Amino acid sequence: MADSRTPWSVAASSRRPPSLIMPGERNSTSSHRRHLSIATTSSATSADYDSAPEDSPVADSALDSSAALILVHDPHDDDDGNIRFDFSDDDADSDDSFSPQFEIRKASIPPLSPTLVFLYLLTPFLKLGALFLPYTESPLKYGLSELLVFAILAALARQIWYMLARYIRKADMEEMVCDTFARRRGKERQRELLRTLVRAGTGSISVLLATTYLRESTQTLLPLLPDSLFSPFSAPALTLVLSFLVLLFSSSKSLASKRVVYATWLSLITYLAWLGCLSFAHSRGALEVHSGWLSLGTFWQGITTTAFSFTSSSTLPLYASLKGTTHPITTTKTPRSRSFRLLSLLSILTATLLMLPSVLFAAFPNRSETSSHSLVQDHPLQDTPLLWTRIALGSLSAATLLLGIPAILVTTPALPIPERIRRTARFSVSKSLTFLLVVLVALVPAQVSSVMSDILLVLTLTSTYFLPALIHISTHFFKRPIAIVIPTIPGTPSLGHTPSNSHSAVNTPTLSPRSLHDELLQRKERALQKKQSRKRIVWNIGVWLLMGVSVTGIVGAGGRLVGRW
Repeated sequence: MADSRTPWSVAASSRRPPSLIMPGERNSTSSHRRHLSIATTSSATSADYDSAPEDSPVADSALDSSAALILVHDPHDDDDGNIRFDFSDDDADSDDSFSPQFEIRKASIPPLSPTLVFLYLLTPFLKLGALFLPYTESPLKYGLSELLVFAILAALARQIWYMLARYIRKADMEEMVCDTFARRRGKERQRELLRTLVRAGTGSISVLLATTYLRESTQTLLPLLPDSLFSPFSAPALTLVLSFLVLLFSSSKSLASKRVVYATWLSLITYLAWLGCLSFAHSRGALEVHSGWLSLGTFWQGITTTAFSFTSSSTLPLYASLKGTTHPITTTKTPRSRSFRLLSLLSILTATLLMLPSVLFAAFPNRSETSSHSLVQDHPLQDTPLLWTRIALGSLSAATLLLGIPAILVTTPALPIPERIRRTARFSVSKSLTFLLVVLVALVPAQVSSVMSDILLVLTLTSTYFLPALIHISTHFFKRPIAIVIPTIPGTPSLGHTPSNSHSAVNTPTLSPRSLHDELLQRKERALQKKQSRKRIVWNIGVWLLMGVSVTGIVGAGGRLVGRW
């Protein structure tokens, strides 16, 4: 096999085996040949991210010695020697056609079924942000607008991650960042630094998110304890008890573990039960702001809470796990149930519908809290269901958060533990230290935890909305694109010339079947580029819109910090 750093080219003679040489190494007649590069300079469509399948005419012509249509690779694509994916696809709209050459490199998530992928795509939306929505008291016109806008932005961000993974042929965050910002030779140190930063950022988000879930669960359950159990040590003791319960589900190795799967399903069930209790409490005028939510930072307002509700950090690993699902190789079309785009869209649509009642309850809050309290005191037996409903709301919201922690801890990047310690230890030292860190951080004072919740909000919003837009813009506006080069060879008419009458046909030299075949490929490529031009414009507008919203949010958060200081 030829060196991957040498561009594909056309051999000098069709009688010799296909050879891979530089276009400039031809004979003297090559100086008179014209080259047309049809490049995806600012492509953002799924068709532009897809590569031609191995059995397609384009692939045959790229490896044939008499071909006029060749594919030029960036000579720096494989400098780091990383294993790449094969994301071949015949049709841009058919989504994922699984290839037997697809491999998962250092996958943090094993192959999962479409049902589990949908579950893990959906449940992050139905956690802290969704539980906080009913208490934001946002007006209906703002609440519905924010819900719809951030649902669209979340779908756009996930689609960008998906298309970038297909275009770069890497479904790993570390490798994608390195490929974008430090791909060329001699940048091993920069690549190692970027990998460290990505691991640190991902680990920080996971630890802060698990810590916030644990702390908010404690603050939600504290008001439900009897007065006889109240003491200065009630909160730390309850935190330790809840930590032990979380540990029972967090000792698994991956998201495919039954414990993690059961915990995630239970978290979805508890959220649905919480939503039912919320509807009942609101209809009876007993819905009040829980004191536990007051421990969050000042950034947790209506619009930021809605934006946080649609954040997620496992898009790329879940896509890789879906692509890595073992299945027999057949000639039939891939079922739509294995389409990552469809699963992602369904998860966002389902989450939006499940959050809609909370937005309505926030727009029309119960104002008769004092009368409801007096009603409960005057008629304890009559309003016992309301009391149990309030207890159920706190218990179910805490259970929803606690059952979401195992999936976070399992996917947290491993700590840099020395190899000698890892070999001698009989347990996972990294996971144990991570869990201990989560528990210790959950015990910090309320003033510190509010600042940490603000930091968590900024980090998650940045990684969900800003980072994919930044990588897309850097890849398609500031880097050399993947291009299809069409050199003009003797006997092949120019791209803009087509014989239209008998006179021109007489003067035109006889074309070989391969030349005619390549001319058809050239016309097909030009037609495809013209067809996708409008989609490129739409996707680019969407990416820049996502970037603008993200930058505006970052500037606004910075302004609030300066105002506080």
